[in-house]
Amino acid sequence: MATNHVFFEPPKSLLSILEEDKDLSVPALTKLGCTLGPQSRTVEVLEDLLRAGMTVARFDFSWGSMEYHQETLDNLRIAMRNTKRLCCTMLDTMGPEIIVLNRPEAPISLTAGQTLTLTCNKSVAASETVLPISYPSLAGTGLAPGSQVFVGQYLFTGSETSSVYLTVQEVKGDEAVCTCNNTCILEGLALTVHIAHMRNEAPILADSDMSAIRQWGAANKIDYVCLSFTRNAADIGVVRAVLDSCGLEQTRVMAKIENLEGLVHAGDIVEAADSVLLSRGNLGICLDAEKMFLAQKKLLRACNLAGKPVMVTRVVDTMTDAPRPTRAEATDVANLVLDGADGILLGSETFRGKYAVSTVKTVCAICKQAELCFDNQSYYRSLMEYFGCYTLHPNLGKREALASSAVRAAAKINAALIIVFTVTGQTARLVAKYKPACPILTVVCPDIKSDGLKWTLLGEVQARQCMLYRGVLPIMADPDFSLPGGAILDYAIAYAKQVGMVRSGDKVVVSQCPRTGYSDVMEEAGVVKLITVDDHVIPG
Repeated sequence: MATNHVFFEPPKSLLSILEEDKDLSVPALTKLGCTLGPQSRTVEVLEDLLRAGMTVARFDFSWGSMEYHQETLDNLRIAMRNTKRLCCTMLDTMGPEIIVLNRPEAPISLTAGQTLTLTCNKSVAASETVLPISYPSLAGTGLAPGSQVFVGQYLFTGSETSSVYLTVQEVKGDEAVCTCNNTCILEGLALTVHIAHMRNEAPILADSDMSAIRQWGAANKIDYVCLSFTRNAADIGVVRAVLDSCGLEQTRVMAKIENLEGLVHAGDIVEAADSVLLSRGNLGICLDAEKMFLAQKKLLRACNLAGKPVMVTRVVDTMTDAPRPTRAEATDVANLVLDGADGILLGSETFRGKYAVSTVKTVCAICKQAELCFDNQSYYRSLMEYFGCYTLHPNLGKREALASSAVRAAAKINAALIIVFTVTGQTARLVAKYKPACPILTVVCPDIKSDGLKWTLLGEVQARQCMLYRGVLPIMADPDFSLPGGAILDYAIAYAKQVGMVRSGDKVVVSQCPRTGYSDVMEEAGVVKLITVDDHVIPG
């Protein structure tokens, strides 16, 4: 059978392109993350972002104090209560990122053709002629004459007016003499340095990252750690050990692939991580421009086959300063959805952008249109082919067989909704892997687990973590409904009707993967059920 990795179904008529989108209340299936910062940290703005479609909040510890991020998180929690919307929290590490030290208060002006020296001498003040960097030594980095270096503000957009591209002319010990390729003014909260093809041997977690995870992360029970500059699977093991040591066993790891070493080891990284972030800004400096789309498509496909959620950065940089994206940016967002991205992560657009809420609305609207053209059935068949399901020896376990059957059944009966019951979120992830055309209402059933030393409540964290899965809309179940014989299905259908996801007469697929010997909650042999929505009411 021929393999088809193009999952685009053209619109049936020109009218669908010309007419205005009438239903703006239906959320996009594609998830949207926002980097929170000066322009996006008040309760009012956070409420607007949640209503507009934000499902993941990124707290980037490359800058800012724990107190600053705590105030932002406290505001987010108030906004979630006020809007009754869940949002996943993500701690993004600094990692081995290189920054410019000892900056003056005034911006640094550089002129094309001038000489600029990078130095590891941390006692030097930054100026128009020398930039001290945080890396300990240039020895062993691979830096040589002809190497390309990029210096730009934190969450740079690539604009040549605020970032500089350098070509190394000479390396003398721990100094690199460079030529500026463009005129610019270096400014912003922080200046980051990116050296193409560099071998960065620094620890994957900076000292500040360790403190942030053990203090801020542990106190706030964060949902994800986003591991910057992930180079291999061993790096993921390092952060998991730190999480386990401070009581964050439930916290999941998102590997950020943003350099060549990470790209080379992408297969092992995808297998070891819980999710993946393709950081196109930094990776784009390491790759030739004409090769970037190849890396993107290959990585997204690898994540899709593994069932690992994958998000992508750097989509509508223009909206940092403008109310509309360029045509190329809008098309890029749509193509990411068609390529199988689970989510989009906004950076400067929401961190310091002038149109943070408008950006979220715009990106979600583009995603919704792309989802209408996503060929779900071709995508489903491509996964079935990959797992050998059209042969005599399919490579599919029982859980995955049930999850894929639920998605297939939903397509066959044109279901309006798939309802999934889960404790850990695993069932939701498996169903979302097959990217059905309809939403996946995920009812997370609270449970208490003990390892003999302490009790752990499962449920709230798992519900927020599901916000990373394309198409999944999690809700927390009342504990009484989670017990055998409870009215949990009636509750789920009534909720779906209440929020407009289904109407009487709609068909719904109900999925529960097998759970035995775990606890009294959701003890099941595994089932896929087809039902028709009736006039259910929420149980008293």
